[in-house]
Amino acid sequence: MQLGIGVSEDLPLMVQQRIAAHVEAAGCTSLWTNEANGRDALLLCQAWAAATTDLRVGVGVAPIWTRSPAQFAMASATLQEASGGRFLLGLGVSHGATMGPWHGAEVVKPLTASRELLTILAQLEAGDQSQVTGEVLSSRRFRLAVSPLPPPTPRYLAAMGPRMLALAGSHADGALLNWAGAEEVARAAGLVRDGARQAGRDPSQVEVATYVRLAVAEDRDAARAALATQIGRYGALPAYAAHLERQGFGPALERARDAHRSGADGTGLAEALGEETLDALGWAATPDDDPTPLLRRFADAGLDHLIARVVVVGDDPVASIDAVVRALDPHTG
Repeated sequence: MQLGIGVSEDLPLMVQQRIAAHVEAAGCTSLWTNEANGRDALLLCQAWAAATTDLRVGVGVAPIWTRSPAQFAMASATLQEASGGRFLLGLGVSHGATMGPWHGAEVVKPLTASRELLTILAQLEAGDQSQVTGEVLSSRRFRLAVSPLPPPTPRYLAAMGPRMLALAGSHADGALLNWAGAEEVARAAGLVRDGARQAGRDPSQVEVATYVRLAVAEDRDAARAALATQIGRYGALPAYAAHLERQGFGPALERARDAHRSGADGTGLAEALGEETLDALGWAATPDDDPTPLLRRFADAGLDHLIARVVVVGDDPVASIDAVVRALDPHTG
């Protein structure tokens, strides 16, 4: 199982480049960031690539509504050229609650739009002219004027539901999961690989990756509170709430909502969620703790690529990133 690191985009570029060099030196496979309302994630991947030699650099994820298919293809080809083939493109449908107000974008038929985008990108990165008139996304008579054309970018589709997981298997190079316990990873991996088989593809060629939140600090209770706060924040979003409820965490989420309404802080949320939920969805630990059981659990579930998404504990994100990288160091390389 490959090990990567996931960080926020909201740190200065020079700091990010030092982090990338540190992550590479620790032997990690990849470094990922999400795209929200901070620094441009694709430009950040370029900065990481410039500061490293072998580290794979990825965005996980870029919303499919904020760039045209042609723009995604141009950016991907440029990043592949600049990085020597180390760029990873994660795509996702995001949330209407942010896409509309922030970007003026309407989230319409997300499954269809994802399929159309992946189809267009496959055409363009093969050097062909685009030939898709879609229900949501279209591109016709466009060809990348990049010579020589770099190798196609590995494309990951953010997926939670069964149809999106199957689409990742049939049309993408990987599925990118989020807030998934080991049992959910095993279930999702089966759906991804079934989707690949039904499309006549080799299931082993479609990677299953997931973000797993890691909070590492000298104060275990502070780490638990930070992880619980993250779970509560995502659990307030309807799509993630449904996703977590499907995994059996509905009662824990309801306890957390009650605690939040009562004014509970992170420590109170951790108590409301309970150890079972915290342990299933992440890892709250001290620097002396061994992540081996966590890593083994996900590897046994069929995970190909675990991305340790850093949960910041306290007010120093760089220290939190360093603590997570050091915790994983013996298991990388």
